[in-house]
Amino acid sequence: MLHLRSRLAVGAAALGLTAAGVTILMPVGAASAARVDATCANTLDDAKTLQAAIDSSKEGDEVVIKGQCLINATISLPGKRTYRGDAKAATVIKQADGANLPALLASEGWVKNFELSDETLRVEKLTIDGNRDTNTGTVGLMLRSWNARIIDIDVYGAPSDGIRISNPSKDGVMLRNTMVNSIISDVYIAGAAESGLRVVDPGNSVTDWTLTRSWIGFSGANAIQTDNAAGWTFSDLHLYATPKHAIDAHRCFGTSIHNNYIEDFGAEHKANETYYGIRCDLQGESNTTISSNRIHKFLPPPNGLASGLAELTKAWKQGMAPPERKRTVSGPLPPDVDFVYLALDGVNYGKGHAAVTGNTILGHGTRRETGMLFTKGEGGGESMSVASSGNLIDDIGIPRKVGPGARLTRGY
Repeated sequence: MLHLRSRLAVGAAALGLTAAGVTILMPVGAASAARVDATCANTLDDAKTLQAAIDSSKEGDEVVIKGQCLINATISLPGKRTYRGDAKAATVIKQADGANLPALLASEGWVKNFELSDETLRVEKLTIDGNRDTNTGTVGLMLRSWNARIIDIDVYGAPSDGIRISNPSKDGVMLRNTMVNSIISDVYIAGAAESGLRVVDPGNSVTDWTLTRSWIGFSGANAIQTDNAAGWTFSDLHLYATPKHAIDAHRCFGTSIHNNYIEDFGAEHKANETYYGIRCDLQGESNTTISSNRIHKFLPPPNGLASGLAELTKAWKQGMAPPERKRTVSGPLPPDVDFVYLALDGVNYGKGHAAVTGNTILGHGTRRETGMLFTKGEGGGESMSVASSGNLIDDIGIPRKVGPGARLTRGY
């Protein structure tokens, strides 16, 4: 797939198509990179200190953040820079009590309402502490940059989403181009009040990212929730203590969901709700693969998720590993709640294509549980073609359900 891009380009096609593949860059002159140190003092002046150091940097520079930073203003991150901590334990960016910021760290284009996505940035080796106990509505890390690299960070206690990738800017300005070719890797997102990772994309700009080798636990809503999963890869993730859906991915187009360990989902158990381990609706004319995932529905521990979050918070403040989670493998499920372990439940246009292979699903033997659901749904799509093979489904009342408009193929 060819994707032409310039700083004046629009790149994304009409809603429902993906913008993926090769990125062609205009040549730029060589830059002389420098190191810019920003040392915090754990006072309310830290935001000014940190922003001043960032504003003094130039394209290609590495901004090294040191110490415990107490932040009472959103830190704006211009592109073409690296933002690095000394180590996750040594560099902690914590929201001040009662600051109630919209975001703690954010791409400059989101803060300043640019119409084009920011250039590449890199954030690594630091901790973001949203201080959820005394704040509301704050996203830990707000991204609006293409070709980004987010590696080896912790995001704890965000009062909203842990990490959000957003097409709309702070004041709702939509992108005129794309935000592609980015990687989030080796991150730990815990205790976000809403979703661990959230993609907000009413247009068609946030495509072709990779989220890999990461842990998301004790979110207030979903572990992963994305408006646009086109071109995305979700792999090698451990998702646990999830009240709603583990992976709720919309507009799957060339999407890969592979080798993830979903420990539980739907733990809030609200009456007359349906919860999903993995959920995708398909775009037409491209393939999606869902393979080698391990999906469970462990029951909440006897003391519940709230107590588990309190124990996690206590351990976090003491600098200790989280306490052992007491998994309950067997026991009664609530009678008025439905659980679907893996679902392809819609085609938005054209013909949807997917391969679902080598997944393992273990349930509790009730008719309120569906192992796999394949149905065209009520979208504008024509049909769904699914190769479903080599999946282990045990102790599930309805192992596999095939709805209208979906056709199973044996594959080759």
